[in-house]
Amino acid sequence: MLHKIHSMQIKNDQPSNFTNLLIIGLIIISGYLLYSLTVAFYKSHQIDVYIQDFESENQRIEEENKKLIEEFDYVTSEAYIDKILKQDKGLINPGEDLIVIASNPTNQDDQTGVNFDEFGKRDISKLSNLEKWRIFVFEENPL
Repeated sequence: MLHKIHSMQIKNDQPSNFTNLLIIGLIIISGYLLYSLTVAFYKSHQIDVYIQDFESENQRIEEENKKLIEEFDYVTSEAYIDKILKQDKGLINPGEDLIVIASNPTNQDDQTGVNFDEFGKRDISKLSNLEKWRIFVFEENPL
């Protein structure tokens, strides 16, 4: 009988095939759950990044929209319309005087054909030496 008890103890010390299969199954399920959790965290991170990108894009579009609304309000205002009519159509409101300022004044004296620089002085650099002497000798205000 001692032998039977001893042999029973040996059998009980070794796990059965069912227990081995159960442990392997639990390890596989745990691995699958860990993989699924990792994939879910990664997808959640990607969604957070997309949300941040869309929020920044929405903010940029909102700022651009505000600028366009302000520009539209300015363009449709009475002051802007009055300005454009004065510039393009020559409108003069009652009590206003018209002053015309040339946007690109000519730099050439119509009488003598002498060019002037941006400071209003004669530009004689392109004249021949003889013309330079004629201006210097015969004109009162040569430069």
